[in-house]
Amino acid sequence: MSSQVDVVIRNKHRVFDGFFKLDEVTLSHRLFDGGMSPEKKILVFERGDAVAALIYNKTDHRVVLVEQFKAPTLEKGSSNGWITEVMAGMIKPGETPEQALARETLEETGYRITDWELITTFFSSPGGSSERIFLYHVVVEAADKVGQGGGNAREGEDIRVVTMSPDVLFEKLSKAQLEDPKLIIAAYHLKDRLRLTPRKAVELPSGRGRMYQLKDAPDLRLGIQTGRVLDARDIEVWVSPENTDMMMDRVIGRTISANIRYGGADKDARGNIVEDTIADALRVALGTRRHVQPGEVIETTAGALAENGARKILHVAVAVGQGPASGVSADPATVATCVTNVLEYVHRGNSGFRILGRKDRSLLLPLMGTGDGGLTLEQVAPLLIGRIKRFYRSYPDTALREIYLLAFTNVQRSAIEDAILVDGEFTPVADGAVV
Repeated sequence: MSSQVDVVIRNKHRVFDGFFKLDEVTLSHRLFDGGMSPEKKILVFERGDAVAALIYNKTDHRVVLVEQFKAPTLEKGSSNGWITEVMAGMIKPGETPEQALARETLEETGYRITDWELITTFFSSPGGSSERIFLYHVVVEAADKVGQGGGNAREGEDIRVVTMSPDVLFEKLSKAQLEDPKLIIAAYHLKDRLRLTPRKAVELPSGRGRMYQLKDAPDLRLGIQTGRVLDARDIEVWVSPENTDMMMDRVIGRTISANIRYGGADKDARGNIVEDTIADALRVALGTRRHVQPGEVIETTAGALAENGARKILHVAVAVGQGPASGVSADPATVATCVTNVLEYVHRGNSGFRILGRKDRSLLLPLMGTGDGGLTLEQVAPLLIGRIKRFYRSYPDTALREIYLLAFTNVQRSAIEDAILVDGEFTPVADGAVV
């Protein structure tokens, strides 16, 4: 029943006229049996129409959301008034929905948009409000980030941009952990769009990604080093995952071990190895032994990697040989032991400043076990975050104040950021750089 003859409005007057508006309407309407209803007074909340958008960054394969304080959720929400939601804002007089979408997206997230699609238009609460929401799916890439976002300070907005992978979003959706209906609708739409889309790994430029700090201990930091390991700079201790034979990978390999071996070697003008510095030092340190126990740590020189700012290499036995021509494998328990052993080795050495100098405080940790070891990023990333957190909690006075996880691709970085988000004990540093 949508015809105007089916609704008779007897009176309409404004009860409240502020930023929001409240109208009292006296009306009767057609009943399903053909008659007319008795007159009734209805309060209609008028707040205008709004736009909202789920933003998908195709460069990083991440969803861009916002977090802010919303007083109406204070007593009933799960986060004491703070809520994670899609970007949203009111359509100003004279604006089209698309113009409002572009303005609000730039204000809240810092992204300039050119690629969007209307998902649907719906009433936010038709039992009491006339508000319509125009909900969009927006696609951006890294180059579209032209501002800081954070909202309109003149309007009192205080917004934090939050990113997560679609996998984490869908997990929250399946566990009923999303409280914004706009986000729930858009998440189902995104899930359908991505269902047949393969996830492509793209090499990241070298640099420092976002820096995080441990809650209630802001000087204990967790960072992300992006790009190729040999482009890392000014990190004093590097970790090289090895097998229980403590044999570094061949320099033609693509593993972290192979890269560190080649990077630390003395080379001629053509790049040919003249002295296999780090591998030779490891053989000397191993002595007459041919095998070590999983999790054992052996320290060597950094060789030519001193030019990158590295002081020492810590070789740790992550992978275990599976027999002739059967390769190696790693298991989560061994990776956990390796991380703990490496961090505690550095901490113990710091007491005599044997590994780290008085001003040296950083360590580079790769995603151990995800290469030839056969473990997934989803297995390893949360494990590393948890062990780093445990180390910091156990040794709050440690001289090791910055631990960097190495992310060669966007998929690896996404896994690390998701693990940090799910863990919940590390928060972004306000002035942390983002690659």
